[in-house]
Amino acid sequence: MKDYKDCEIVVGVSGGKDSTAVCLDLIEQGYTPDQFKRVFANTGWEDASTYEYLEELKQHIGEITFIECEVEIVEQYKEVIEEVEKLLGFKSPFVRLVFKNKCFPNGFIKWCTRQMKIEPFVKYFHQLNTEPINLVGIRKEESKRRSKMDEWEYNNNFDCWTHRPILNWSFEDVVQIHKRHNITPNNLYLNGFDRVGCFPCIYSNKSELNKLTPERIKIIEIIENALGGFMFNPKNGEGIQKVIQWSKTARGGKQLFLFDEKPPTCKKWGLCGL
Repeated sequence: MKDYKDCEIVVGVSGGKDSTAVCLDLIEQGYTPDQFKRVFANTGWEDASTYEYLEELKQHIGEITFIECEVEIVEQYKEVIEEVEKLLGFKSPFVRLVFKNKCFPNGFIKWCTRQMKIEPFVKYFHQLNTEPINLVGIRKEESKRRSKMDEWEYNNNFDCWTHRPILNWSFEDVVQIHKRHNITPNNLYLNGFDRVGCFPCIYSNKSELNKLTPERIKIIEIIENALGGFMFNPKNGEGIQKVIQWSKTARGGKQLFLFDEKPPTCKKWGLCGL
C-alpha cells in the first residue's frame, strides 16, 4: 500500500457518478485541479449526453484529457465508416474496430475493453515522467465481483498502484458529494440508466436498450448490412431490430411490458422534479 506523496495522481474519468465522486473527494481533501490529472478513454461510442456532460464537468473538476486507441480505416469499408462517423458527428475508434475485427464485441470475442480502454491507458501511464498512481471510482455495493476487491492493488498493466478511494462508499455518499458541490449527475442516470459508458454496450439491459434512439439504431443497421451477416447479437444470430423487440418484453422474451415498471433513477437523486 502507498500514499499519494511524490506521485502523479491520475483519475480515470468516465462521465459517471463514481469517477466524478473521486474527483470531488480529492477537491474536498484540499487538492486543486492542477494537482491531479483527469483522463477519459474515448471509445467514440458513448451516448451524446455523456460528451455534453464531460464538457460541463470541466467547470467543476478541471480539464479532462481525452485518450483513445488509434485505428486505421480498413480500406474495404472506407465509405461506410466515413458515413457512420458523419452520422455520429465524430471519429469513432469503436466503429473502426468493429470493421477491423469484423464483428461487434460479444461474449465470445470481447475485444472492446482491452483495445479501447486498457491499451490507451497503458500507453498514457508509460509516457508519464513521474511515478503515477491510478485512482478509480469503484464501489463494493455495485457488484459481487467488486465487493471482493481491495482498496489498494498493484496494477501490472500500468506498472503503478491503483487506489479505489470510494470502495466502501454507499450510493447515498455519492449523491451527497454531488449535492455539496451543486453538481447534477450525468443525464443518463436521470433517464433510467444504471451505468454510463458505451451505448449500446453488450451488457446493456432491456431498459437501456429500449432507450436507443432511431439514429443509433440506424447506424447499427448500416454496420450490420456492411458486414454482411455479422449481427449485433451473434450468439442468437439476431440483428439490432430483434434485440430491440426483445428489449420490450418481460422475462421469457414473449410478453410485452404494459408499463415501465422500473422507477425513474432521478428519484434516487431527489431530482425528479427538475
